[in-house]
Amino acid sequence: MRTTARTLLGLAAATALLAVTPALASPASAATLAAGTAAASTTATTTASHDYDDSWGPYYSKYFGHSRAMAARGQVWTDHSDRVHVEGRLYDRYSPSWLCGYVQVKFENSDGDESAYWAKKCGSSGYRSFHFASDDVDSAQVRVCYWNQNEGRTKMCGRWNYVYEADGDDE
Repeated sequence: MRTTARTLLGLAAATALLAVTPALASPASAATLAAGTAAASTTATTTASHDYDDSWGPYYSKYFGHSRAMAARGQVWTDHSDRVHVEGRLYDRYSPSWLCGYVQVKFENSDGDESAYWAKKCGSSGYRSFHFASDDVDSAQVRVCYWNQNEGRTKMCGRWNYVYEADGDDE
């Protein structure tokens, strides 16, 4: 989406330049250029409304004491075969030794079938990279939790965050 913002700013700058220097263009060509700029802006805005080839996060778990796990610098994209990819880094900062950072990625198709994947990071040094992909996906969600090693289950999960939703035009 950042590319779209740069494109729109570039188009606005070009339009402003033509407005300041009317001697460079005749009134007819200025009107044609302005109409083309407006059409390009509309097209860029429409295209950007479903542009998920971008970054997501940071998303957090709920607090436990004064610490929380964090997934950050994630990205989502579709490849040439419409396979949806979700990747990122999971951090575990300042948590007790029996709690680990835990990220869940959930893919869902149009029938409501879900497939879930997870990655775990224990210890506050560094991060854990993760990358999951799935075919026939209508949406992908991410949430961050703690993993309680003593009880073998998740704890203090943050909310599910949509990182990808398919266009509704496929039906």
